[in-house]
Amino acid sequence: MSTTEERRRTRLPEWRRRLKVARWRGIRQIHHNEVVEHVHEEGALSGRYIFMNVMSCGIAILGLLLSSPAVIIGAMLISPLMGPIMLMGFSLAILELAALRQAVVSLAVGTLVSLATAFLIVFFSPLTEITTEILSRARPNFFDLMVAVFSGLAGGYAVIHRKGETIVGVAIATALMPPLAVTGFGLATAQFQIAGGAFFLFMTNLLAIALMVTVLSRFYGFGERHSPRHTAWQNALIVGVFVALSIPLGLSLRDIAYEARVRDVARDMLLTPFDSSEARVTDFDVTFPRSGPARINVRATVLTPVRVPDAELGLAAQLSERFRRKVNVVVDQLLIDDDVSSETARLAAVAESSFGAPMRAQTAQLEAIAAERRTERELRLAFPYELAGADINPQTRRAVFSAAPTAGVSLPAYKRLEEGLARNFPDWMIRVDPPRSEIPPIEFAPDSAALGEIRTQLAADLAWGLQRWGVTRVEVVAVLPTPSAAQGFNEASLGHRRAEALATELEKAGLETGIVGEYRASGSTPADRAAAVQRTNQIFIRPAG
Repeated sequence: MSTTEERRRTRLPEWRRRLKVARWRGIRQIHHNEVVEHVHEEGALSGRYIFMNVMSCGIAILGLLLSSPAVIIGAMLISPLMGPIMLMGFSLAILELAALRQAVVSLAVGTLVSLATAFLIVFFSPLTEITTEILSRARPNFFDLMVAVFSGLAGGYAVIHRKGETIVGVAIATALMPPLAVTGFGLATAQFQIAGGAFFLFMTNLLAIALMVTVLSRFYGFGERHSPRHTAWQNALIVGVFVALSIPLGLSLRDIAYEARVRDVARDMLLTPFDSSEARVTDFDVTFPRSGPARINVRATVLTPVRVPDAELGLAAQLSERFRRKVNVVVDQLLIDDDVSSETARLAAVAESSFGAPMRAQTAQLEAIAAERRTERELRLAFPYELAGADINPQTRRAVFSAAPTAGVSLPAYKRLEEGLARNFPDWMIRVDPPRSEIPPIEFAPDSAALGEIRTQLAADLAWGLQRWGVTRVEVVAVLPTPSAAQGFNEASLGHRRAEALATELEKAGLETGIVGEYRASGSTPADRAAAVQRTNQIFIRPAG
């Protein structure tokens, strides 16, 4: 063997040799048998463990319902889940299957008890609204994973060195108990998407913590000292757990990366419709559908010196084209005064007045802006259906809502909504533009031409909707039973009298009308003939021309 080759063989392992020496120095300081006995004792199923799970989850779910981080952190001081997780991590490291079964049983019992506690509290509680604390735990993200990883490393280190176990247990419980409580909340309120997302976060954090404990305990030599037949298949078991954990996390992180990209692009494009360089974004939020082709919802507040009426529709079209998905955009435009002369005049008035007067004026102005902004948000929240666009102008106190097509919502419903908004906001001029849809026929009683109160109201509602669509003239169509009936379609015929009664109500509402009689052939089946008979009792409305 050459001298060069011998040097290379002696030089390469040098850093490994130093690392191994440092590692074995640390291993010799650990009392391995005492640590293993302690972990077995703490991970055992006991009445104290069950009681602490009930207390911890009960406090956690109350903190979540009250959206109080302080109460949630207080629940974590009990830290009941640390013992079984430590036992699971050490049992994987030393491959002690009996201890692994014990840890799994303890965790399963603790999980079920905690879920039952959260479920019962939410089920009998008057507070069932989704708070920000609950939403933040409805799905895992990268930061939740990092909390679990660092908590597992800290927990393993504390148990191995027998220092600070109680304090580290708080971090571990923080990663586990709140998601478990949110799972119980989702089950109690039948919101299974929230329950599933929170339970996925719970399992992800649990596996991540146990896995970090396994890695750290193996680093400190527990696998080598307590499992003499520590072979390759044991390493394969640990790698398999890593793989099982990485699959759901990979899918979750892919969604998180996509959502982060959407947020960045949406924020960058938000000011595209606004020409002025003084426009700026204050509030910004993007919500994503859980599944399916539902819309991505973008909501923002823009300070701008010039109002852009079609900003929302333009942004929605651009973002939908960019992401190849439907995007719904809601932009609250707050006008700011950029007139230099008016600003100069304001400063001059401040200089000539006392110190308190301008402060009071500025405070009043800020309060007025805040009140306008609250009213805008209240108007948005008061509209219960999906929006295609909205233009809310606090200066003119005028709000125009363009409704998006919503299944099951009729023209009368949109008219009632406009009337309700006008009553709730009497100082505003409110207009609701319903989406275009098929005009329903008005059905008369057999052998009767009387409209009655209900049909009269329906005619007024339909006229309102037609006018919102820009229709000014309509044809009122009576369906004739036979082709020969067209010859007798005159003022004396039943169909003509029905059409005339309906036309009179539409004209009162401001529409021009024309009366038409048509024969529509029916099929040969009994169902077709029955439908044809029903159509003769109906009067149809269609835009003229």
